[in-house]
Amino acid sequence: MLYVLWLLPLVGALVLWAFGPQIRNRGGWVGTLFVAAAFVVTVALFNAARVPHAHGYDGLTAPLVTWIPGWRLGLMLDPLSLLWALIITGVGGLIHLYAIGYLDGDRAVARFFAYMNFFVFAMLTLVLSDNFVGLLVGWGLVGLASYFLIGFWFERPTAVAAARKAFVINVVGDVGLMFAIFVLFQATTAVGYVDVFDKVPTLGAATIFLACVCIFVGCAAKSAQVPLHTWLPDAMEGPTPVSALIHAATMVTAGVYLIARCAPLWSASPGARELVATIGGITALAGAILGIAQWDIKRVLAYSTMSQIGYMIMGVGAGAYSAGVLQFFTHAFFKANLFLAAGLVIHNLADEQDIRKMGGLRRRMPFAFWTMLIGTMSISGVPLLAGYFSKDEVIYAMLERGHPWLYVVGAVTAGITAFYMFRMLFIAFFGPDRSDPDKHPHHGHVPAWVMQVPVALLALGSIASGYIAIGDDNSPWFRFLAPDFPQADNVPLFTPAFSATLSSVLVFVIVLIGFGLAYWRYGTARAREDSPARLALETQRMPAVLVNAYYVDALIGWLIVRPAQALGTAFGAFVDPHIIDGGVRDLAWLAGILGLGVRRLQNGLVRAYAIVLVAGVACFLAYYAFTGFPR
Repeated sequence: MLYVLWLLPLVGALVLWAFGPQIRNRGGWVGTLFVAAAFVVTVALFNAARVPHAHGYDGLTAPLVTWIPGWRLGLMLDPLSLLWALIITGVGGLIHLYAIGYLDGDRAVARFFAYMNFFVFAMLTLVLSDNFVGLLVGWGLVGLASYFLIGFWFERPTAVAAARKAFVINVVGDVGLMFAIFVLFQATTAVGYVDVFDKVPTLGAATIFLACVCIFVGCAAKSAQVPLHTWLPDAMEGPTPVSALIHAATMVTAGVYLIARCAPLWSASPGARELVATIGGITALAGAILGIAQWDIKRVLAYSTMSQIGYMIMGVGAGAYSAGVLQFFTHAFFKANLFLAAGLVIHNLADEQDIRKMGGLRRRMPFAFWTMLIGTMSISGVPLLAGYFSKDEVIYAMLERGHPWLYVVGAVTAGITAFYMFRMLFIAFFGPDRSDPDKHPHHGHVPAWVMQVPVALLALGSIASGYIAIGDDNSPWFRFLAPDFPQADNVPLFTPAFSATLSSVLVFVIVLIGFGLAYWRYGTARAREDSPARLALETQRMPAVLVNAYYVDALIGWLIVRPAQALGTAFGAFVDPHIIDGGVRDLAWLAGILGLGVRRLQNGLVRAYAIVLVAGVACFLAYYAFTGFPR
């Protein structure tokens, strides 16, 4: 059954690639059926994933490579990989269903869903592998699949550029992950998780730290952590279902999965934990601040993804593995909900994404408004919604693990999140209608429920998915993940200055401040009345450092891209034509000269050949006459 779970999306991709011209618009239903079937298999394997096996870890295993001495490669479904597989196939299946309506009428529907199925297969390869080699294969395939999906509308130059940028930055992460595997294999002569982690106590601190840093390079690229985050907002050039699948529930959380999977390594390296938690906190704050300066509704959500992944990395980096993974779980629902609700707006407004050109959508699109409101409240951490439980767990864990400044960063980021998310909501759904009357909405040929049911189910998940963690260490959530994180006991705990309840109240007050500022600035009756003028003035006064995203792209361009281009130009102008091509031309010229000389000896005259033969014998005799004949 584990093989079936792994291969079902690949079969779907192959069917869609092979029979796309015949299937045409029915490709969406075919692709959705295969992912839904994978979800059913995942649910069927739920209990099997918690059966102990020979190595003492909970899980279900299936061998793939057993004939190479010292290399046992296979699949493993344990509580951690089961959780990711449920999200990949469950939320992924809902996004597939939604995409049937969103892509209705597109001329390449079958190709799109082939890419989507291939992406699901790549993610399952990543999370189900029981070894670092399989992980690396899935890691690379996910980057390739994201390249296909982000650049799906390849007739748009911006989409092609965004796909190329995402691919290149992810390859940088792939190199870091490969170096980590080299370090671990050299130190342990093993690539399987169980074998490597069993030998962690025998490894030196420097080796563990180096392996963790190299692993984190891969995590930072895939999960858009500073400074390898610049591909994420540009990736919004892909269709909205792609944004929901890749940037909400699956690809960007691969780094969180890898850190959680390698918990024995991080638990044994305090320096690596400090580094990862710090970068996660910086990313959470930086992404939230950039969300304030965005007018594109999908870019607002992109930077919020960057910020939320920062929370997850901060949690697992500090050793609060269960809390960081809980943030992943709830985020999968509320962020997919937000993206798909935004897609309803974009679809209805004929691909308009600028919130300054919206307004009044609360009355025009009530379903999109209410689902967007639920997602906004959840991501902001409003009590009784899913995001409240997970975000509070991560923030308070910073105090428990001795990082008070990261606690402050997490709390402040929560307030900023509430500000920019409600800012987006007030501008787009309240006030006068600022949409372009010349633009006409899309009119789909599929039932409206195809797009609305997935959003409604994700909205329910945005409300209820956090309740599984009620009860702290005795909750079903922490008991479920306990087999994967026994190393958490090695992470030192501290006694916080105040209780979790008081911390929750304090964070919620900060969230209320963020909401209040957004309401005062964009939600009051006066603000709505003169919103066009106010928004135009705000656009002009927006700080350049935020408009240019801290100039990180420009810095990368100056430090890496332009020197690489200059080096390439130099090679193209001198090395390639004069050394490489010149060397080839010179060898050809020399071969021609030698051939000409040899050809002159081959004249067909017997006496000439006899002279050469006599001359050769004479040289032979002369050599031995002077050097002596061998005895």
